Amino acid sequence: MLAKLVDSSRLIRSVLSEEQVRTATRLGWLSIMVLVGLTVTGVWQFFAHAPVPSWYVYSPGSGFFPQPPPSTGVAALHGFFGGASVVLALFGGGWFAYKAVHRVPHLAVLVLVVGLVSTFTGSLIRFNLIKLAGQSFDAAGPGYAQVFTGDIDYVVTDRREIGAMGIRLWTLAHLVSVPVMLVAAWFSITRIRNLEEFTSSRPRKPELGPPGVAGPMGAGPPRR
Repeated sequence: MLAKLVDSSRLIRSVLSEEQVRTATRLGWLSIMVLVGLTVTGVWQFFAHAPVPSWYVYSPGSGFFPQPPPSTGVAALHGFFGGASVVLALFGGGWFAYKAVHRVPHLAVLVLVVGLVSTFTGSLIRFNLIKLAGQSFDAAGPGYAQVFTGDIDYVVTDRREIGAMGIRLWTLAHLVSVPVMLVAAWFSITRIRNLEEFTSSRPRKPELGPPGVAGPMGAGPPRR
């Protein structure tokens, strides 16, 4: 697998200009940093995100929701990295498609779509309360593991109640978003198998003849 990635990297470097290689390298490292930040803060959120005590006054079915607490600390960082991943997928993928390969890889579009879905599901599953079956609101602990392992009635987010099956499905969709983006990015790069495949959609530059000979190579001496 690593050999495929190295071969694809060499192939891309052999075709792009030096400036394009530098730009692609910067985008690559920036993407890695964003994905690492998204993963680390996401793991923290999964285990440490806790119910909000000021919401214990919530009355089910009343339609009244207390003031949503602002995102702070690691939660705010997670949201920042999530937005950054979408921006990178949009503009970085657009640059690579337009400047480098002159086509739009389908897997690159998939990365963008998954990033947008991840942003939506992340805001949807951010709970303020978890109602465990037969218990009060303050019985729930921190983290999303209890969503899958505990017997819950529903969770309360900023503006809605979500049932047990709904929160499990939305949380699962959010959890798989980063692995899906990584796999799609991997295949979009390693599918470039040879130079002819990579350059087939790129405009060819005419080869210049030796000094003193105008026009492309093989066009003959200039007319007088």
